[in-house]
Amino acid sequence: IKVNKSLILNKYKENKELNKRLPNYSVKMGFGLHIGWAIEGAIGSEFKIDASYLSPNVNMASRLEAATKQYGVLLLISGSLYEYFTPETQQRCRCIDYVTVKGSKQPIKFYTVDIAVSYTHLTLPTIYSVQISVVAVSLKKK
Repeated sequence: IKVNKSLILNKYKENKELNKRLPNYSVKMGFGLHIGWAIEGAIGSEFKIDASYLSPNVNMASRLEAATKQYGVLLLISGSLYEYFTPETQQRCRCIDYVTVKGSKQPIKFYTVDIAVSYTHLTLPTIYSVQISVVAVSLKKK
């Protein structure tokens, strides 16, 4: 949000020389959401340590993220996670496919949430309410 409103960054966006070198350049992000167990491990040295997460569930989230490009959506949610959503949150989701993902034997449903990409015309309180009510999902107790 601050990136879109920054006057300094906007100067770079409108720079003719940069636009010649990188025509129609834009940053696009996708998110894959899944639920399940994972093992966390620290990798690195005494100077730098990174966390690594291993499990089939992490792989599924990664595959969902990669598939956002194919489906042209910003967010893909697995059917497993969707089942934990409250009914109100489930109503905001749209099922877009039912597929067997590489490395999985069971087909799963893919859901997405249709949200506006450009928030530059919204006021700050409205932006937060959109993020809280649509992107931050609430889970029902089992």
